[in-house]
Amino acid sequence: MIAGAVLAGGESRRFGRNKALEPLKGTRLIDRAVAQLTALCDPVMVVANDLSPYVDLNAFLVRDVVPRFGPLGGIYTALYFSPRPWVFVRATDMPFLEPSLAQALISLTQDSRLDVIVLKKDQAFEPLMALYHVRCLPHIRRSMEADRRQVISFYRSVHVHAVDEPQWRVYDPQGVSLWNVNTPEDWQRIVQLPEEPLPTGPAETKDA
Repeated sequence: MIAGAVLAGGESRRFGRNKALEPLKGTRLIDRAVAQLTALCDPVMVVANDLSPYVDLNAFLVRDVVPRFGPLGGIYTALYFSPRPWVFVRATDMPFLEPSLAQALISLTQDSRLDVIVLKKDQAFEPLMALYHVRCLPHIRRSMEADRRQVISFYRSVHVHAVDEPQWRVYDPQGVSLWNVNTPEDWQRIVQLPEEPLPTGPAETKDA
């Protein structure tokens, strides 16, 4: 079993208000994110600087160990408090998660050599659709001490398995698991979808 972590500590500057509390099809983004990970992980943590908006959630609320250090600080906090060796990390502003893709990524944790399992899109890492092993903690801490805030700043120090686009699109052809909401324009595009993107991946999990 692995743990899950929803990173909900963003300041939503471009969006203008707390995205996590925005309802999509009647369900807040934070509730969607928690529910998606609850189906796969135990426990599920919600990591943020300010936890007061999330006291009604059925999840473990965890305050950032290092406040306002962005997603890298959130990942560090999730790993620090995780009772499991692996943590599946998702951003709260990613409304959709293809279950078969998630299961394929989780299956890779059986490889004891790996420290990070992460998708790549257009040759770029997607570090908030990724799994991290607690072995990453000292490497993240060194990045934070050097004020390197990019999540991938510590990747060269650990064993990373990058799942390339042709591999993961077998499970998620539309790439909905990577859709996110950064601006009001992004929100409008998602809200105006006639219906939820349907699962389109294979019926059985295969190795990613």
